[in-house]
Amino acid sequence: MFCPRCGSEIKNNQKFCINCGYDLSEDIKELSNNSIYKKSYYKEEKKSNINIDFNYIFNLIFKIFFALVLLFTGLVGIKLINHYISNNNFNLDKSKYESYMEDPSSIPELVQPESMQDLAKNLKEVQNFLVLYLKYSSDSTEQKDKVFNNYRQQLLKIETFSNENLLKEDIKNSVPQTKKEFNKCASYYNKELAPVGLKIVSDTAYAKYHLKEDYRFTYKKFGQYTSSDMKAYLYLRAKHNDEFLENGGYLATTPKEMNKRISDYEKFLINNPNFEKINEVKDYLYVYTFGYIFANDRQEMKAIRHNTFKKWDKKFIRQNKNSKLIPIFSKMVTSANGISSNQFDNLYPYEYEKMLESIRPINGELDDIFIDLRKELIKDISNVGYKYVYSQTEGMWTPFSDATKISKDSLLVANNDQGGFDVYNNKFKKTNQTINIQNNEQVILKRGQLLIYNPQCLQISKIDYSYGNFSVKVLSSKEIRNYFPDVLIINVDNIGNSPVQITKDKEQQSYMLISHAGSNFDGYILHSDIPFGHEELSNMFSINTIETVNIEWIPASGDGKQYFISFITNIKENTIQTNNNQNLQDNSTTNTNNSNNQ
Repeated sequence: MFCPRCGSEIKNNQKFCINCGYDLSEDIKELSNNSIYKKSYYKEEKKSNINIDFNYIFNLIFKIFFALVLLFTGLVGIKLINHYISNNNFNLDKSKYESYMEDPSSIPELVQPESMQDLAKNLKEVQNFLVLYLKYSSDSTEQKDKVFNNYRQQLLKIETFSNENLLKEDIKNSVPQTKKEFNKCASYYNKELAPVGLKIVSDTAYAKYHLKEDYRFTYKKFGQYTSSDMKAYLYLRAKHNDEFLENGGYLATTPKEMNKRISDYEKFLINNPNFEKINEVKDYLYVYTFGYIFANDRQEMKAIRHNTFKKWDKKFIRQNKNSKLIPIFSKMVTSANGISSNQFDNLYPYEYEKMLESIRPINGELDDIFIDLRKELIKDISNVGYKYVYSQTEGMWTPFSDATKISKDSLLVANNDQGGFDVYNNKFKKTNQTINIQNNEQVILKRGQLLIYNPQCLQISKIDYSYGNFSVKVLSSKEIRNYFPDVLIINVDNIGNSPVQITKDKEQQSYMLISHAGSNFDGYILHSDIPFGHEELSNMFSINTIETVNIEWIPASGDGKQYFISFITNIKENTIQTNNNQNLQDNSTTNTNNSNNQ
């Protein structure tokens, strides 16, 4: 562009001519509006950018490769961390199990709960130890299954807990009457019950409900640590965990599900004939089949429902050609009115106990699951010589042996180094109680009671238990007769310096010398003019003759009081002879009969 006044060249964007000062703003505006300058050949030629930026591409590839390396390293790191955590948990769990083995008294005990919270807390401790035992114990598979089956037996007892006993506290809302209200109540309980594998289900009326095992929880927590057939059975139970009947006797599941459930249980029954809990499988198979055949849905005989059942009955026959239940399903297909209970029992091919009576516990009293395990461990790691076991409930003593059943109320005693007994609880843990016994005293068990005989003072005492403590109580003559009913008791405190005459009316009679005064009779010995029999205690003797027997009880050496007793009999000699002849005659008759029989 050139200046219209002086012709000097004007560079772009100049508003005034640098040569003459002419105002160029109006001319520039006019030129910009002229269309000729908008043509493509007036435009500045664009340079073609065909050069490739190799540095940019290299940086991009490097960033992608670096990102992949970081991702791979992260995945490997996560795997190593998980492996480390797994190994660390393994070592931690194993150490925890070994600590239980070193201190068997710390093994948790399943106890009778007083509240639902107590049940959940106690059951969780038992379950956690049971997992450790099944996982790390060197016991045989049979022994582990025995312990696990004991646990399952206790779960059946727990299922008897209902809102009439345990499940009745802390319910803010009223007792449920409808399904909606029951579901609200169940939601309240299941928050604490679900972590220990329990749930509540309703009975025939929603106002009544009880505990139930969650089989999915049992399989997930214990299945991998049990035997193969038990694992398969737990899986089967978990697979068909839902209740199959609801209130009113209607099916809570579809006919298709019931068809599959019955088929699965029968296949398990056929494939596992040696399964330890095979009767339990038979019982459940019976209940499912009976409930399916006689569900109220089927009994109402509505056309649509009837056709649905008929469809699945036919499908069961087609899919289970080897089933022993086909006669029942065939009868249902061909009979418009169904079958009766008697017909069902006649057609049912397996042995059964109706409504699981064979596996239901007698009562709801919970037992200690690990008592046998704890006792074996104590025997292996301890030198404690347990002597007797006391039952607080029965108030009875029994000798301790490997076969002794230790219950939750049992107390055990073992000899200590001080001439007495140390007291242990049912977990074989030592308490702070002791029973003091002198060195010269003799402990005997009579009629379920533990007695102590002191030969020095001629007294018999009883180990008594009251208000949580043991004590020793001296027995009177009358009380001694309860434990020695065939023994005549002689209180030497009533014998003076003169000989005492005692009449006996038996040919053979046992006697016991006692002293309520508790005098010192150390070193006293018995002398008799004819032989006499010695009994289980040093103050007991027996006389077997009709003759008069004179016995003296005197100190072996030194001075001391002397006791003289003359035992006479009022039995006539001819009476004894008659009895002897009768005995000979009876023996002769017996021998003759034996000869005839031969």
